[in-house]
Amino acid sequence: MKLNLNKRQKIVISSVVLTLGLLSTQMVDFNLRFRFLAGLAVLAYTLSVWSLWDGLNATKAFVLLILPTLFATAVGSFYFLLPVRWLTRLPVAVVFGLTFYLLLLAQNVFNVASLRTIPLYRAASTASFLFTLLSAFFIYHVVFAFNLLFLWNGIVIFLVSFPLILQLLWTISMEDRISIAILVQSFILSLVLGELALSFSFWPSPVTIRSLTISSAMYVLLGLTTQNLRSRLNGRVVWEYVGIGVAVFLVSLVSTSWGG
Repeated sequence: MKLNLNKRQKIVISSVVLTLGLLSTQMVDFNLRFRFLAGLAVLAYTLSVWSLWDGLNATKAFVLLILPTLFATAVGSFYFLLPVRWLTRLPVAVVFGLTFYLLLLAQNVFNVASLRTIPLYRAASTASFLFTLLSAFFIYHVVFAFNLLFLWNGIVIFLVSFPLILQLLWTISMEDRISIAILVQSFILSLVLGELALSFSFWPSPVTIRSLTISSAMYVLLGLTTQNLRSRLNGRVVWEYVGIGVAVFLVSLVSTSWGG
């Protein structure tokens, strides 16, 4: 922990190391890639702890690092679905390194903002919201791509959604402990998404459309919930989120092959 490096330098090093770790998953036997993916998740958590060490307590060491860990896992799992050629995977890895760097910067803002007010909190909140949706989309896509039994689709998406929603709702108040209200709200929203995943398991649409629809549902649910927690919920905000949700659902309908 004491290498005379500042936080930004640590974040840069962590992003580079994790990018190399992502690339390494393409250099091993396919049967070992899932083990490497688990190792990538552990590496992401460890490097995030090292990068954000100053100011972390037990709660933040758990909640703040959910998103970096799951984002790395999401991109790593989605990485397997890309064409097996470096022309595609190398640029994706570079983009991942840059986005992971931005993600750690956002998490560092929350780490500091929990101790004192800083002007970058709103930008960090927006970035966290975006990374949460991206992580959800990638993981949902991988889950549907495996063509699991409909029941497993619902369970896995519920289990993945719960920590993603939990960490985002916690960043609104950033209390020393995770409140019961946050846990209950996270459980309910995750349960709704799991039930939607059950329903869309029978929906004759492409995997990308299904994962996009469930991610859009998360966007609507999280958007309305966070605005309510910030006491900013009104009719205009509700219609904005619902309008986007309806638009995505209509796209899903249009892209559905009802004839089989």
